[in-house]
Amino acid sequence: MKKTDLVKYVQLIKSPGVGPITFKKLLQQYGGVEEALSFLSTKKEICSVSSAQQEIMLAEINNVKLITLEDEEYPYNLKQLEDCPPLLYALGNTDILKNENMLAVVGARNASISACRLAANLSKEVAANGIVIVSGLARGIDSYAHSGALSAQGATIAVLGTGIDVVYPKENDSLYKDIAKNGLILSEYPFHTQPQAQNFPRRNRIVSGLSKGVLVIEAGLKSGSLITANLALDQGRDVFAVPGAPYDGRTAGCNKLIKDGAVLVEQAKDVLENFNYSAIPEPISKSQKSKNANLFEYLLDKEENNSDIPKDDKYAKLLSLISENGEYVDDLIRNISLPTEEVLMMIVELELEDKIIRLPGNKIAKT
Repeated sequence: MKKTDLVKYVQLIKSPGVGPITFKKLLQQYGGVEEALSFLSTKKEICSVSSAQQEIMLAEINNVKLITLEDEEYPYNLKQLEDCPPLLYALGNTDILKNENMLAVVGARNASISACRLAANLSKEVAANGIVIVSGLARGIDSYAHSGALSAQGATIAVLGTGIDVVYPKENDSLYKDIAKNGLILSEYPFHTQPQAQNFPRRNRIVSGLSKGVLVIEAGLKSGSLITANLALDQGRDVFAVPGAPYDGRTAGCNKLIKDGAVLVEQAKDVLENFNYSAIPEPISKSQKSKNANLFEYLLDKEENNSDIPKDDKYAKLLSLISENGEYVDDLIRNISLPTEEVLMMIVELELEDKIIRLPGNKIAKT
């Protein structure tokens, strides 16, 4: 797309009140972006030319590619959605978008160690078989899914609910940079967009929309992950779920999905044998590197509305890492970032309160 046309395109999508569906309706009604802008300017104030030019300049400076609905690079699966984003900000290896074999991996932010380890292992093996792992860069399952794919030198896409230059949560800054260099980061939001509660459900439609299937690991009945799975069903995607103990609220959503027909997943082959593969047009290059020097200025760590962990409650954080099936004490100590003696005393206190029980092999489980 010519730069002059791209400026008009950015103007339209950045104008107040213009979302993905409105954008498409305006184009259908008036025949083109320029005509839609002319009409819109008679009704309200539109995004200025200078603002659109600044957005494009920021993209150029930071090696971010702007992909419009009219570009060949725009992902085919995502384009089928009625409310697909008209403009994608892409940082990293955009060749990954040529592979339509994508699997979304989502789950709890306050996931147990066992679930996080499983997410990493499943993603690693699935990515090693040529499937792109898509997730949302959130703490918990998302982070381990991305890391697992990267450990196999496979492809992964992180879809943000912020501007592409806003790293959220801040603890994932290193992972963000790793994905930017070896995978792909996508966002539909303009530069500097900060985390807002309403952005994350919108982000989830892209996560599922890019993918041919969604794998859910540890999800409550009212979790964002279950919303993503339901979006996938509405979009005609396959749904996979890892079962959990019936008395663990974090897995109630997964168990319900399986009852409703989701593919039960215990190991990677359960995904691989049921995945709807398509041909890959050409090999994906993993050698493309990005220069991201200016992108890491905006680090935020606001609590999302669906976080179940009190920010400063170390006991709640410890409990969140423990599943009903049990965790090794050594693993808990490594993952909670507190002195060993302090963790051991916390375990004793929780045991006295009947919140955990001891299991053979130096393991503890939630009661």
